[in-house]
Amino acid sequence: MPGEKTLFERIYDLVEEIPIGEVATYGQIAFVVSAPTPRVVGFAMAGLPDGSKVPWHRVINAAGRLSPRKDGVESAEQRLLLRAEGVLFDRVGRVDFACHAWRGPSWQWLEEHGYDLGELALRSGALQRRGGWCRWHL
Repeated sequence: MPGEKTLFERIYDLVEEIPIGEVATYGQIAFVVSAPTPRVVGFAMAGLPDGSKVPWHRVINAAGRLSPRKDGVESAEQRLLLRAEGVLFDRVGRVDFACHAWRGPSWQWLEEHGYDLGELALRSGALQRRGGWCRWHL
């Protein structure tokens, strides 16, 4: 596993790679960093210190929706930030993954950050991960 960083630090490093106008799911991030569940990624995003530069708003749920916060309401701030980046929502509040899904980090980024590319590709195949986000699927 990459370096001596904590799981949350690995999550933050990966989320920083999501480009403007694109989104990733909690599950995608969890898969890459080998988090036990997507919920851990949500905990990491919720635990960001005030003023953090990590683009937490670019991580959404697998249904393409913004996840409710502690108070049970989706973040109006998250929606505004995504809209400002050109992310579009449909009539029922979902992001169109065909237009805005992040394809994941490059092989080079993964390698530079200590990820085992062979292991990641094997896990990807074993879980039958497919779709535009998973650029390393063989």
